Amino acid sequence: MKTATCFRLSAISKLAISTGCVAVAGWLTWSVSAQEKEKKNPVEVSMRQKLEATSKVLEGLTIEDKELVHEGTAILTALSKAEVWQVLTDADYREHTQTFRSSIKRLDEAAQKSEFASAQLEWLDATKRCFDCHNHVRADRASKAK
Repeated sequence: MKTATCFRLSAISKLAISTGCVAVAGWLTWSVSAQEKEKKNPVEVSMRQKLEATSKVLEGLTIEDKELVHEGTAILTALSKAEVWQVLTDADYREHTQTFRSSIKRLDEAAQKSEFASAQLEWLDATKRCFDCHNHVRADRASKAK
């Protein structure tokens, strides 16, 4: 009888230890994940939101869903007006931002009229505006790093 009791306690002890280890590992994983999220730069978070919004626009254009396009363009417009967006203050950067907003506005207007061929062309223009602005920011940072 003693052997069975010892075995049962041993099994219970093993289960408790295993459960404790899993709980600690889970807590550590959650803790590291939470810390990584806190470390993210606000610009990185904003750019991730921009990518998510562009996915909505692209999907909306692909399936000709003007509401999905509108949802994505509204997010992009709001993001472009947020303080975190303003990473530079020079005239070229302001112009890049303004031309991006104008392109997004034309894109949304065309989609709302169900003129999806025009909206697709505006999407290409808006995407080019993103690349132009990102190239400008990189060039500015490179010149300051020298």
